[in-house]
Amino acid sequence: MATIKDIAKEAGVSFTTVSNVIHGKTKRVSPATVEKIQKIMAEMEYVPNMGARMLVKSCSRIIGVIASDMTDPLREGIQSPFMAEILGTMERDIRRNGYYMMLCFSDSVEEVDRLLNTWNVDGIITVSLGTEASRRLARKISVPAVFIDCYFQDGEDYLNVGTQDERGIYEITSYLLGLGHRKLFFLSDIDLENHPEEKENSGRMRELGFLRALGDYGIRDGESRILFCGSKRQERERLYQELIQIKEEATALVFCNDYFAIEAMDYFSHRGIRIPEDFSVTGFDDIDMARLSSPRLTTVHQGVSRRGHVAVEKLIAALEKRPVEERDTRIPVELVIRESAQKIPEKV
Repeated sequence: MATIKDIAKEAGVSFTTVSNVIHGKTKRVSPATVEKIQKIMAEMEYVPNMGARMLVKSCSRIIGVIASDMTDPLREGIQSPFMAEILGTMERDIRRNGYYMMLCFSDSVEEVDRLLNTWNVDGIITVSLGTEASRRLARKISVPAVFIDCYFQDGEDYLNVGTQDERGIYEITSYLLGLGHRKLFFLSDIDLENHPEEKENSGRMRELGFLRALGDYGIRDGESRILFCGSKRQERERLYQELIQIKEEATALVFCNDYFAIEAMDYFSHRGIRIPEDFSVTGFDDIDMARLSSPRLTTVHQGVSRRGHVAVEKLIAALEKRPVEERDTRIPVELVIRESAQKIPEKV
């Protein structure tokens, strides 16, 4: 691999002259010399040291993305299709704006803080990190930040992008109630008993949407109908088996996300449980698999990619010191009715 010394030797100039040309400092270098050095660089296929160029410009052109660890501890890779979609969208948008994305999966503010002390980032975006964790992180950093899926309190002036979580679950639960279902359960991805700090997060907002819809129909025991799915697949499968055993006590399952809903439908179908005849099942997200599952999943569309676009737009504006008028953006939701839910049959 060619070095600056190699180029300087070939061009018959000093190391400093070549370095100045590479970094665009050509006021004291003749046009002929600049052209000669650039030609030799091309011939020798010289690749500039981006780290050195960033240090000279006193900015890294790196945006740090901190994502909640939404992976199964027993499996490798990103389990959540939601996370894969939003990260892919942000990486493209970040690159198109002339920056690079550095990614870290973690739920620990302390671990993130240690990483940021070693990273030279111009700004950060968090994805589903949690409101309290993001709040603590915001107090520690000095670069612009945008948070995704947080629920900050009035008076907290943070840049945030989310969706209408409470409204989405309210609408889909109301849809099921309108079909005659009264034996509904909500399958949640948060465990408030062991993690009370999650009460400000999107997961709890979805639970509240479920409770509000039940309340509108006079059903007051909603909290007892909220079940924690578990972070490991084995934990969720134990819950699915328990639901099969009590299927006469449940007619509809409202899942907090599409992935769990589709996973459950697959588990049920291999054990003779029919969807939607035995259980009506709904999700939230409207990932691609929702329209490819069998039956196709009734769900809530929440514009995952759009949230990624808006988050990057807000951060770039902050980096360029442009005003960001809408500090907290909520992407609208839309009910998507497919095949996985049906009306309760009328009794003969």
